[in-house]
Amino acid sequence: MTHRISSLPALARAVDAVPASERHARAVAVVADALDLLVDPTGVAGDVGAVLLDERGTPGSRREAYRELAAVADSLDAAAAAARVEGDYAGYLAGFQAARVVSALALLVAGGAAPSSAALADVVYEAVMVTGSDSAVLARLTAEG
Repeated sequence: MTHRISSLPALARAVDAVPASERHARAVAVVADALDLLVDPTGVAGDVGAVLLDERGTPGSRREAYRELAAVADSLDAAAAAARVEGDYAGYLAGFQAARVVSALALLVAGGAAPSSAALADVVYEAVMVTGSDSAVLARLTAEG
């Protein structure tokens, strides 16, 4: 199966190099960085921040939150698309960015305490979409400790 990250070779190599025992911690760090960059007129940051804190403290404890987070991401995507149609490009960008953060978190919790390399790749891809650049995500992904 080809993952979305395969189009970004440096990130794909970095994801493959992350030891299985480190995948969850690196995914949490990547999602936390993406959340920090979120410009949030949607008000979603506080709600998902609580999920991220739970996942950071007790890996895999929030897997049941996946469906709820995925629904929020879909809703944010729909609102962003509507804003774009209405010519509200600031609303579109903010909604798109919020949807990507929530989607990254959903993928993180879906992966549980021991995400696969493919699950980490999907989290990383969503984070890159938030930042608009792979350099910050790559730095976080390859950071030790």
